[in-house]
Amino acid sequence: MNSHTLLLFVLKSTFISGIFVGYYWMALRNKNFNNYNRFYLLLSMVCSLIVPLFDLNWFTIEKQALPVPTETFNFIPAQTTNSNNISLSWQNITFFILSTVSLFLLALLALNVFKVYQLKRRSTITKMEGVNFINTNLEHAPFSFLNNLFWKEAIPLDEDYGRKIFKHELTHIHQKHTFDILFCQIIHALFWMNPFNWFIQKELKAIHEFIADKEAVGNNNVEEFVTLLLQAHYGNHFLNPTHTFYYSSIKRRLFMLTSTNKVKFTYLRKLLLLPITLLVVVAMSISTIESKATVVVAPPAEPLKENSPSHIQQPEKPVLKNDTTPAPAKAKEQPNIIRITDGNRKANPKSDTIVIRSTANPNSKIPENVLYFINGQSATHQEVSKLRPDQIKAIDVLKGDDAIKIYGAAGAHGVINITLK
Repeated sequence: MNSHTLLLFVLKSTFISGIFVGYYWMALRNKNFNNYNRFYLLLSMVCSLIVPLFDLNWFTIEKQALPVPTETFNFIPAQTTNSNNISLSWQNITFFILSTVSLFLLALLALNVFKVYQLKRRSTITKMEGVNFINTNLEHAPFSFLNNLFWKEAIPLDEDYGRKIFKHELTHIHQKHTFDILFCQIIHALFWMNPFNWFIQKELKAIHEFIADKEAVGNNNVEEFVTLLLQAHYGNHFLNPTHTFYYSSIKRRLFMLTSTNKVKFTYLRKLLLLPITLLVVVAMSISTIESKATVVVAPPAEPLKENSPSHIQQPEKPVLKNDTTPAPAKAKEQPNIIRITDGNRKANPKSDTIVIRSTANPNSKIPENVLYFINGQSATHQEVSKLRPDQIKAIDVLKGDDAIKIYGAAGAHGVINITLK
């Protein structure tokens, strides 16, 4: 994957994330179906990574065809580059900057995970129903990471609010919230230039807290839990993989705990995920087809014909030169065709002398970059030289505007079309 392809992928991924986040903000945010919202946000991040990889051809936007002769591509001069010179385009520079920042964020994430395990190694661990219970004096405890619960010693477990906090953290562990956050943070580190990834990660952390709050409190003693939240303090830790109990917005957590469960058009809000996904796929298929150009091969123009029962005997090697010596004609039983396009008169092979001239000095040679065709197929000077006179049925010479009109810029120096028997 080159830098141009990667930058295009990032733009498509950002566009898809924007569609999903826009619908979430309008229809799903701060609604009491937290488990569905968790699924929706994770799905939106997955779709933003997978859909741009497909090259769908559902809808085609027609572009004006560009008539280009097939032979033109054979005469486009190849661009030579010096292997010792390294050219840096703006795409390569941008790719280097983006990659450097991504590597830094990945290293920072790995460092934070390493610090968590260092803290675990230095602490006393108590096994408790598949959970590693770790006592600590950290300011931002309690928090959980995978199946590790880092507990603040100052919070008593024998009191009601301590048991609620403990149940809150157990919910994070049992529902595997750490995997959600690690996945989001890895994607955010790789594609940090997508602002919607940051928003999805932030919302997913808040939803985790809403789910854990509901499990810890249920429908009872909401007032006590509200008092507990208001007494707590929390800190901000950039790219911290741990889940602090007080991390998300207290105001939103209080609102979600005290709000009613009645939401209008609940099923409709959820079912609209399908057309949103279809809209994203269709949008990507249209943009992919629109970026493709169409090339139509133009057929060669029909030259003028003149029937004759005679045959013009050609030299031993039919290399076209500005030779004014008439070619000897021999009668043949089979009729032949002579095509004359370099002049304004028709040829009579019995009495006329057929001379092929160049566009400049009559004594000059045919240009080296003249185009040769044998039976409509591109040929080289060497291939033409190997032809025997009795093989040639007709010779068609085009030059000037006529040659350019049919064969493009490659025919500017003349075109010689030889028809074999």
